[in-house]
Amino acid sequence: MKKYFSAFLILTLLFLGQNPAVYAVGSSGFENASYSAKTLGQANAVVARPQDPSTISFNPAGIVDLPGVQVSAGLEGLDWRILHTSSVTGDKNQNNGRVILIPSFYVTANPGELLDNRVAFGLAVNSPFGLSSKFPSIGMGRYTGYKNSLQMVATTMATSARLTNWLNVGGGATHYWIYDYGQSFNYPNAALAGSGGDGQVLTETSGHGWGWNLGLLLKPVPHHKFGASFRSQANVKVNGRVVLDDLVNAGSNVVFDTLPHFESGAHSNVPLPWNFTLGYAYEPSEKWAVENDFGITGWSVFADQDFGFDRPNATLRALGTVPRDYDTTFSYHLGGHRQLNDKTDLLGGFAFYQAAAPKNHVDNFLPDANRFLWTAGTSYNFSPRARIDFSYIFMLFARRSISNPAQVAKTGTNIDGRYTSILHGAFVTFTYSFDFPFEKKYKDNKEAKVTPIANIK
Repeated sequence: MKKYFSAFLILTLLFLGQNPAVYAVGSSGFENASYSAKTLGQANAVVARPQDPSTISFNPAGIVDLPGVQVSAGLEGLDWRILHTSSVTGDKNQNNGRVILIPSFYVTANPGELLDNRVAFGLAVNSPFGLSSKFPSIGMGRYTGYKNSLQMVATTMATSARLTNWLNVGGGATHYWIYDYGQSFNYPNAALAGSGGDGQVLTETSGHGWGWNLGLLLKPVPHHKFGASFRSQANVKVNGRVVLDDLVNAGSNVVFDTLPHFESGAHSNVPLPWNFTLGYAYEPSEKWAVENDFGITGWSVFADQDFGFDRPNATLRALGTVPRDYDTTFSYHLGGHRQLNDKTDLLGGFAFYQAAAPKNHVDNFLPDANRFLWTAGTSYNFSPRARIDFSYIFMLFARRSISNPAQVAKTGTNIDGRYTSILHGAFVTFTYSFDFPFEKKYKDNKEAKVTPIANIK
């Protein structure tokens, strides 16, 4: 079993190094709340019921409830389809279909009696935010971005403490590394110089930022659990370059020191929203449980995509600001599990996510809409120490008609119309647990120091 887990872990880490493309699932905006197959199989209604090491990310207070050392590696594959119908021409556009891979890795360590069963630690590596979309370069994404990418790796170090028999607290710090944030799109030279075909624009940036999370887990009476988690806002400063090709001579309107190619350093700030989630779980036995979660996400921090440039001019300034004006959103989750026998557990759930983007700022960078998520899955225990989880998800984006006047003002091209999107995929996670090193030796030494009463004279 250790051999199989080692191979699975190596494959997951390789995927982490191969620029995995991620897209928002399990949340609004471009958040990717895909932590593990077991949590997503219950529609992420798990804040009050920590069940695997991914609790590091969604409620660190649960780490101390996981015994020994637990290591978990997962891989999710998604297929996302977007259809746009123009309200002006009636033309239909669709994104280029491809499978999107999202890896994750977690480890928790509970020293047990070494720390009086009251403190535990965890490490998480995942992709909690991101997007990746690609469209034909002559379609609706011609001037808004026919290739869009925000790819990241987040590393969280957290700890958890049991303050009383009914109250756990936890918290952690998260380092966000955005290693690919950029777009490819065209620019109409005619808008600049009155003639000429399209120019091409490419932005490539990367950067780092920090955030933190806190969690509470309350078990005041048997069979009832309450959870609360808060994730802070984070600001990731990115730096890189912008490249313009196939420029035409604009006379005195805009001065480029090189034609038809121009390049400048570029920098921006990517705000990642805060989140607050409350959960209530009813757990009458180990055989089944059900939970309701309610979350609020502060997407209003994402006001615009604003780039600054080392060699600014009027054209770059126009290209470098895209209004977003996202709204704070809410989400609802309902999920649970039913144990069939000692080896097999069934999972299921439903969630609703409110759209973050207002309709007058929607484009194919993120064709946001209200989302409905259905999930189902299963857990299978190979042994008391090894488990594999599998889940399938289906997300339906509500049909949405948009009106984006900013795009018409910038390029003269109308992208108004109707978006329809669906997303589905599968998630597999393997978890292996073992005793904490040194705990057995500590217990043996402790017992050896106790003199039996019968031997006292």
